[in-house]
Parts: sequence; C-alpha cells; structure tokens
Amino acid sequence: MTEFSYSNVNDDTPVLVGCSQLTDKRGVDGFNYLDILKEVSKQAIADCEASANLSEHIDTVAVIRFVADTPHRDSATSNLWGYPNMPRSLSNSLGLSISNEIYTTTGGNSPQIALNELANRIKDKQVDCALLAGGEALDTFVGRLKEGLPVDWEDNPGGNPEVIGKSTDGTNDHEKLHGIFDPSSVYPLFANAIRGNTGQSLEEHMQDTGELFSRFSEVASKNKNAWFPTYRSAEEIAEVKPENRMIGLPYTKYMNSIMRVNQSSAIIVMSAKKARELGIPESKWIFMYSGACLNDVWNVSNRADYYSSPAIKSCTDSVFDLANVSISEMDFIDLYSCFPSAVQIAMEELSLDKNDPRGFTVTGGLPYFGGPGNAYVMNSIATLIEKLRMHPGKFGLATANGWYITKHGAAVFSSKPFEGEWNQVADTSNLQKSIDSASNTLFTEMPEGQCSVETYTVTHTHKGPDKGIIIGKLTDGTRFLANTERDPDVLEKMCQRDMLNASGFVSNDGKRNIFKPN
Repeated sequence: MTEFSYSNVNDDTPVLVGCSQLTDKRGVDGFNYLDILKEVSKQAIADCEASANLSEHIDTVAVIRFVADTPHRDSATSNLWGYPNMPRSLSNSLGLSISNEIYTTTGGNSPQIALNELANRIKDKQVDCALLAGGEALDTFVGRLKEGLPVDWEDNPGGNPEVIGKSTDGTNDHEKLHGIFDPSSVYPLFANAIRGNTGQSLEEHMQDTGELFSRFSEVASKNKNAWFPTYRSAEEIAEVKPENRMIGLPYTKYMNSIMRVNQSSAIIVMSAKKARELGIPESKWIFMYSGACLNDVWNVSNRADYYSSPAIKSCTDSVFDLANVSISEMDFIDLYSCFPSAVQIAMEELSLDKNDPRGFTVTGGLPYFGGPGNAYVMNSIATLIEKLRMHPGKFGLATANGWYITKHGAAVFSSKPFEGEWNQVADTSNLQKSIDSASNTLFTEMPEGQCSVETYTVTHTHKGPDKGIIIGKLTDGTRFLANTERDPDVLEKMCQRDMLNASGFVSNDGKRNIFKPN
C-alpha cells in the first residue's frame, strides 16, 4: 500500500474526513426529511473516527435543497413543505451549536457549489468544521399521500438560512408553454440532436444508449446503497414494452432518472489543522484538488446546438488545469447521469470513448442507483471518498448538472496529500462571460411559414403518444419552439419516422405555435 506523509499539508487546507450514505426502503414507514438527514449525518460524524467529540466542533451546517422545497412549483409536496430552516432543524436534532446555516438553490450542481463554498471558507479561516448533508424522503412522502396517511412532517426552529447558488428558474414562460419544463420531456430533445450529429438512426441510437446504460446498471447491481440493485441488459433497457414504456422519444422508462427514493448522504469537511486537533486518522483524509462551477447559455431555446456543452468543456478543463492532472489520470469517474444525453454530451466534451474500461459511474447512475433530487452528487462524492481511501494516491472526477444541461460542476479528488497553498476553486467568471456572450441565436416567439425540424420529441403517457415538441428553424435560420396538434395519427407518424430535418409549416394558433409536418 502506498504511504504518504501528511506533515507538509498546510493547516488551512480543507480536507474531507467523513462520509456516509443511507438508503431507506421501508416505504410508508420510512424516515421523514429531517430524520433521513439526521441519521446519515450521525453516521458521517462517526466515520471520522475522531479521538475527540466532533459534534462539539462543527460550526457550519449546509443542506442541499429538497425537491419539495423548489420555488415556483405547484405540487402536493411543495404545498405541504414544513421545514423553513432545515440547516437549523438538522443542527438542533444533532445537538450542535453552529454559527453558519447554509441552504442551496435548486439544481443537481448544488453539492459542488456547496463544497466549493465550504472549502473556500475553510481556507479563509471563516469555517473550521462543516457538515454537508442532502437527500430525499420522496418515496415515503408520496406513498403516505397516496394511502391517505398523515404527513405532519414539519419543524420550524426560526431563522432564515443563508442561500447560495443561482435561483433563476430553468425555463422562461414561452418555453414552458411548449413543454420545455419537465426534464423527461427536455432531455430527449438533446438525445435526438446527438443522434442527428452522429448520423445514427433512431434504432441505432436507442441500442447504443441501452449498451451505455446497461453498464451503469451493472455498477448499481453491486452497490449496497442502490435503489434498484438490478442488472439490465442493453436490450432490456432499449426495448419498448409494458413494463418499460416510452416516456419521451427516444427514452424508455429505464433510461429516465428516478426521484421517488429515500436516500441521503453526508460529508464532513474541515481544515487540516482541525483534523489534526481532533485526532482524525490520516487514512480518512481526502483532498479536493480542484473544483469549479459554470453555466451553459441559460435558456434551452438560445443554445447554439443541442449536442454540445461549452460549459462542461470549460469547467472540466479548469479543474484539470488547477489540479495539474488530465482526464487520462482519473482512476474513477462519475459523470452526472440523470438521462443518457447528459452522459453522452459529457463524454464528448471530455473525449471519452464509449468503451473506456474505467466506466462513467461509481454509484450506478440516477436511473438505477437512484436520483435523490438535487443531492445525487453527494452520493457520487461519498462513493469516490470510499474508493479513494481504499486506493491511496489514485484520483477521481465527479461532475454535476442542474436543470437542462444548464448548471455544471466538476471536482477532482485524491487521498494524495495536497501540498502548498490551497487555492483550488476555479474563478470561472471570465469563462462565464465568454459563454454568455456567444448566445447569438436568432429566435422568434411568433413564427410563421415553411420550416424544418432541428430536434424533437414525442412525450408519452400510459395511454401512448401525447404531445409533440419541436425545436425548429424557419427558412432564414430563425429558431422557434412549437408543438404538434394532439392528433393520434400525427403523433404516431412522428414516432415511426425520423423527424430530424423534416419540413413543415409553423404558425401560431392564438395560444401556442403549431408545427404541421409536410
């Protein structure tokens, strides 16, 4: 086993020293939102193996925003949300006395935003020891609602937490009007654009996707924390059948992220000085060699195309540059995997071959390991921590994604001691300005005339095809959004023929834009 000296690690270097994951499959009798964080946090504190009482030294609690607490969402869960200050509720439940309460905004990139913020504050001596926790109790919550059982989950300890991250909604009103809202309806738009760029047929792309995600399910099948620890073959994932119905063309149910889970995770991060004071074994220490966050052009309708991500490219380049390593030196990789297109675009930006023997997930991915809302990357980082402890000197990469391939995060981790002054969160402000200024796509909300399809999807219910969503271009190159008429024959034809580059006519019916194929 490789042995390192940690004596040269600066006192103000942040180190990840504790982690835990919890998966609760007790259905309606499972944990509530507070208790699922409390239990996993207790485990993470114990995992540090401190020689002193670590609970007396935690000065900061950060929590990843729950799906039920997403602003501007009209749902049963959000209407019943009863935790106005979860960081304080969690702190009180653990008997902590803290000075910093942090809550994130919505987005799967939130764990990386929070970890970057905590690490910087530790480096700047504003924080000594922090608990970062996240998860979901949606399975129990929804199950109790469906069975008419009481859901009196609430705790109001007073106060308002500090909120970090960008809170802007992921779509505008015009996009929502045409179905650019539910992720299960938006990510298929990227999928069809990807296959158009690679020249694949619908069948070829679905088979390719099935092969990719079959390898994800294989990892999940061996993960004790997975929600669905079941191996699925490529054919099983790609074949449309009653138990694996189409959700949004070309994505079947087994290609979709699953949020109705009870899963949580927690990480303890502190300064090297504090870790030494508390007697935490160096075998527990993991270093974030670099971290970065960056956004693509915010609105989907304004993207240059739907098969690339300048932000993923720049974000990962930034963390590799800061850490002075390359993608080839990563021993473990976890690419954010809410839907196949998110993985495929990241693979392209990182120049990763689909048959890379390292694979692209350490957890099993959101459709199989489980997708605990905004907090999945907590699990991927916790899993990396465990793997890197067992493989001293190795490196791992985790990427994050919020909204619709919109908000991104990336970080490089290792047990190899970080030496020198730690200043490893990338300043991406100039990169962000460059990405934002590149948004020069011509767009109209009121299209009229002959046009062609840039990308599309057909959403499905249990009864079959339900709605066509089109991103198209007029003959002069101006982009537009549209739906098709809810005509079963039209929708069925869209499912049977390749609609990429198909010609048609678009106009506004007084409410929304309607595309009629030729």
